[in-house]
Order: sequence, then C-alpha cells, then structure tokens
Amino acid sequence: MKKLKDIFLLLVALGFVIFFVFKLGERAFTNQLLKRNGQIIEAVIISERNYNGNDKVKPGFIYSYQFEVNGKKYTGNSHNKTVTVGDTIEIEYVKGLPILNRPLYYNE
Repeated sequence: MKKLKDIFLLLVALGFVIFFVFKLGERAFTNQLLKRNGQIIEAVIISERNYNGNDKVKPGFIYSYQFEVNGKKYTGNSHNKTVTVGDTIEIEYVKGLPILNRPLYYNE
C-alpha cells in the first residue's frame, strides 16, 4: 500500500512539473511567434468576464476583448481593470494563427 501511495505522489508531482514546463514553453513559443509574425489590431471590450478566483467573498473580474480577422471572431482577457464594455484596446495576434493573441498594454 505504501508503494502505491509513493507512486501516486510521484505521478502528481511529475504532473505539476510537466504542467509548469508546458506553460513556460507555451509562453515562450507565443512570444517568438508574435515577435516574428505579430499583427496589431484594435479590439472591443465585451461583457464577458474573467473572474479573479483568489477572493471568495467578492471576486473581482476583468473584461474580455473581441476582434475579428477574416470574418472570424476571437476573444481574449484584457488584463485591464480600468476598461469598460465598448472601449477599444490594441492587441497583437500571430498572422495566420489569430487564436494566439494578447493585449499590447495591460494594467492588472
């Protein structure tokens, strides 16, 4: 039974390490693509909310943005507490892969 518990704990720890490495790699990959093929476009703040899960009593939120490329709409987290629905912000996306996008400037 102890051996099974040790294997389980090892797998959980390995899972956390793999997740962390994947997230770092994903960010570095996205940064490289944006550096090489980044396009800047205006996006509109929409009413979709991204809640901050750290506060259980009264969780805060940040609005999402939406932009359109070739007739298809994409969304992302604005990372900006000061924007309201209808505002516009500049975002950058990877040309040919607009699902990879982020706001140019953010104030979290």
